[in-house]
Amino acid sequence: MLNERERTRGGRTALRPRLVAAGWDYLVIAAWLALLAAVFVPLSRAGAGFGGLGALGTDLLITALSVLPVGAYLVMGEAGRRRATWGKRRAGLVVALGGGGRPGAARIVARALVKLLPWQCAHMAVSRLVRDPDSAVAMPLLVAAYALAGASVVLVLTRRDRAALHDLVTATRVVPSP
Repeated sequence: MLNERERTRGGRTALRPRLVAAGWDYLVIAAWLALLAAVFVPLSRAGAGFGGLGALGTDLLITALSVLPVGAYLVMGEAGRRRATWGKRRAGLVVALGGGGRPGAARIVARALVKLLPWQCAHMAVSRLVRDPDSAVAMPLLVAAYALAGASVVLVLTRRDRAALHDLVTATRVVPSP
């Protein structure tokens, strides 16, 4: 049963804490990406080209440097003792099962995979468009990225419990911390 802090008018779960948590977490992610840019932009300008990696090599490099560290941040926070990333802790939220219990590590990993899938699709689309503007694979990847991200946003905005796509797929919820 949700308490008053968890509800807004009409019995809907409050949206603001979830947005606040996402904002704080995006600051952490942006800081990581800024650090990567601080390292790789000068290297690129100095002639250390990464174009020889090919599409698969580029995908693996992007995944290893950006998606995996962000996924590790999400998993370590949400599978940890506090069941929350830094942003969720600041917003007073935790990740829980539908009944309020603690989700297992495998469920949290799956949650992060679903959450980061649009980002990975977008990376792969952009890397292909940079190499070949006529790439037949780039547009389906870009459409998938926007469709998955858009579906998640629509779900959070329209569902009474504010569950996102990754919550529904893994049967988890973001709820106020006990």
